[in-house]
Amino acid sequence: MRLVEFKQVDKKNLILKESRIQHAEDLIFWEGSKGAIRAIEQLQSLSQSTQSLTIKWDGSPAVVFGRNPNGEFIFTDKSGFVAKGYDGRATNSADLKSAIMGRGKDPTKRKAQAQYASKMASVFDVMQQAVPENFQGYFVGDMLFFQTPKKAGNNFVFKPNVVEYAVDSTSDMGQKIGNSTVGVVVHHTLSEDGKILPIKDLDIIQGSVLAIPPTTLNKKDPIQVKGVDQLKSIVNNSGAEIDTLLNKNKIAEMKLTDLPNILYTYTNSKVDTGLNRLGDDFLKWLAASAVSQPKRIKIKEYVKANVQAFSKLWFLVGGIMKVKDSIINQLDQAQGDITATINGKPGGEGYVLGSPEGNIKLVKRSGFSKANRAINR
Repeated sequence: MRLVEFKQVDKKNLILKESRIQHAEDLIFWEGSKGAIRAIEQLQSLSQSTQSLTIKWDGSPAVVFGRNPNGEFIFTDKSGFVAKGYDGRATNSADLKSAIMGRGKDPTKRKAQAQYASKMASVFDVMQQAVPENFQGYFVGDMLFFQTPKKAGNNFVFKPNVVEYAVDSTSDMGQKIGNSTVGVVVHHTLSEDGKILPIKDLDIIQGSVLAIPPTTLNKKDPIQVKGVDQLKSIVNNSGAEIDTLLNKNKIAEMKLTDLPNILYTYTNSKVDTGLNRLGDDFLKWLAASAVSQPKRIKIKEYVKANVQAFSKLWFLVGGIMKVKDSIINQLDQAQGDITATINGKPGGEGYVLGSPEGNIKLVKRSGFSKANRAINR
């Protein structure tokens, strides 16, 4: 029984949203030519060393676990933690199972719902034992496995979401997996009032729970990076035009401050229909988009008045994407302790490229992004 009532935090997106790491090619939308140069130079640095690269884990479902101010342990999924119509912050396995089974009324999904509820409830006690009694707050992350993965040859193999992983059992990560019964990727911690806090020390999570950060160092050999000189030339010749097109004051005057987000949304939509000829059908997409009619008219007029800069913008976005995809192909084929595949083909959620000015995400949109969007519809 709860000793006190805790205030639910209304800002769902603030609570559970991982700080967005931008795709290399998307930096231009928010940072203009400087973002393009930053992406290009960081990609080029990989020809010297890949020490700054880490593999990005693709876990599911999203979970929240920890202790409230009373010291009660809570383990639930994303939906349960922010639920308003019921108390989804389960303090025991029976309540967790009941909360999940109480969602939705579609009889065709009942069996899958029951399996999911049982899977979540089965690890409640293990998760509880792993979090110290004096810890207060919550860990936010994604599940990797609910029981020790089975071995195939010399590898532990598991598939938490879209990506299937094979981890060398003799490697450091493999030995940690072998000594664990539950695996979870932790993105950040969360205070009771909804404040997102960085991870300080995952070692406090003990017992048979393997808690790891979102990325893990995997491959170290330098790779070939081709095409960057052409991209730099485009920035040198057309960077000023692109910066004028995306000038924050200019688009603010036109009440188009969300133009970068609209360009980003369009780029994501192309994942489903094909990324070739990027930008050519923007206006066609815009006409059928959720953007308001008055704003559509303004954007259409703005694009037509700056058609050359708009064309160069997409040529640069596509060029950076091409260089990035070539790098990802090489990384996916390289040997490492962790091998990731999607539908039997090399490739995972991608990589994170460390940068002093902010990390950059290297994800093949025609690979992981497309598969992930399909499964999440």
